[in-house]
Amino acid sequence: MKNLLSLSLATLLFFFGCDHDSDVTSPTNPELKLISLPQSSSGLSVETLYTESMDINGRYGGEFTANFNYQGGPFGQVTIESELEFDSYSFQGTVEITQTLDSEFAALKFGPSMQFNKDVELDLIITGLDLIGVNPNTLDFVYIDANGNMIPVEYDHIAMDQNSGTLAVYGAKLPHFSRYGFVN
Repeated sequence: MKNLLSLSLATLLFFFGCDHDSDVTSPTNPELKLISLPQSSSGLSVETLYTESMDINGRYGGEFTANFNYQGGPFGQVTIESELEFDSYSFQGTVEITQTLDSEFAALKFGPSMQFNKDVELDLIITGLDLIGVNPNTLDFVYIDANGNMIPVEYDHIAMDQNSGTLAVYGAKLPHFSRYGFVN
């Protein structure tokens, strides 16, 4: 009788305790929003102006640094500094790597779309942002998939300085190229 009761309880928990719509890889907080970039004071598209590329040989690895800046925002200028670090054997062959500043949000898009044998590490610092209303306790750095879902990325450190409008992430682990950005 005791075994039958245990089996019945286990069956009930299985059917009613599982949410069939849940997904282990779903974002932990669907209310997160990408942090906005200020408009360029010239009115030109930021994305059109700020794409850089570099050939990287996956066998040897290497570093790809890029610095973008434009006039605009509450501090008069927005500056984006990024550094990608590729370990040796991160991928095969020589590939032209691109990074493009998102035209609306504190985010970068990397290409081409590819998976890595070893995570690529990203340091990203953006200054000159309007961070009023951004909560440093819920600041995060995420991967944004094609459907707009935001999945947290592992990183060493994240920081915010409202006085200079600065967001920074250090040692973000990128297992593949796509779009990554700051959320709150």
